[in-house]
Amino acid sequence: MKFGNIHVENPFVQAPMAGVTDAACRTISRKFHSGIIFTEMISAEGLCRGNWKTLNYTRINEEHKPLGLQLVGRDPERMSLAAVKAEELGADFIDINAGCPQVRITSTGCGGAMLKNPEILANTVSAVKKAASIPVTVKMRLGYSKDDSIHISGMVRDAGADLITIHGRTVAQKFSGHSNWQAIKDIVEFLDIPVLANGDARNEQSAVELLDNTGAAGVMIGRATRGRPDLPGTAFSLLENGHFTRMSHNTLRDTMLEHARLEQELFDELGGMKRMRKHVTWYLKAAGLGYDSHQVYSLETMKELENFLEIIRGKN
Repeated sequence: MKFGNIHVENPFVQAPMAGVTDAACRTISRKFHSGIIFTEMISAEGLCRGNWKTLNYTRINEEHKPLGLQLVGRDPERMSLAAVKAEELGADFIDINAGCPQVRITSTGCGGAMLKNPEILANTVSAVKKAASIPVTVKMRLGYSKDDSIHISGMVRDAGADLITIHGRTVAQKFSGHSNWQAIKDIVEFLDIPVLANGDARNEQSAVELLDNTGAAGVMIGRATRGRPDLPGTAFSLLENGHFTRMSHNTLRDTMLEHARLEQELFDELGGMKRMRKHVTWYLKAAGLGYDSHQVYSLETMKELENFLEIIRGKN
């Protein structure tokens, strides 16, 4: 998969996810695959103002590369300024969020709400493209309440986007119903720039199927990677070799402990463990292991996590 000066062999991409793909998560993901990964969704305004929390979310290590920094905002001038700052921080490309369906985002005219005003989106893409010297991509949906993806994606391409990610639902659908893979295929055939297909890639098999059915340059996998940092790598293995191997229970345990340690480095012992609790549930669910959710959400120290995982291993 190639766009701008970015070239990777693995077409399976871990999506940017707010509250999930922080620097600790990215370090863990990189241990399992060499494909593209993303920061969390970053507020352009927060980045422009130098907000300490925003800067912590944008922390970029060399091992994370190739890395996209996703910006959310609706003012072309502020988005372009944020893009310059993102480039200075070490991002390999800028991704513009035009698809988030969450009300707290759309109510401000950002994320998926930008699809109501594609002219503003196109102006934003153009401004960011002029301001930054790195590639610019856009993550969008089929439309706000109806499919207008051919028209909008054409405007985004003409504004200078190097790649577009298409989630096969409208903003109004959120995550209900099914992702429209045929609509994604139509966009792939219409555009002359790379397209990432997104929506309903829930495991290795469906990720490969989405790639094959749409003819896209790659597949972005979102919620299915929670607790599965290896998924983009195992999907690539299935594509290339016809088989894949999930991580062992020992590897799972070591990965969870390493992830927790990294979260604590970023957010102190208690703060890091609080952020880690949801990851613990995702890891265990993905592995098909039973657990007591009350115990998980009571974890405060690394020693408590170690003891908890020993109990889990003994029961399974």
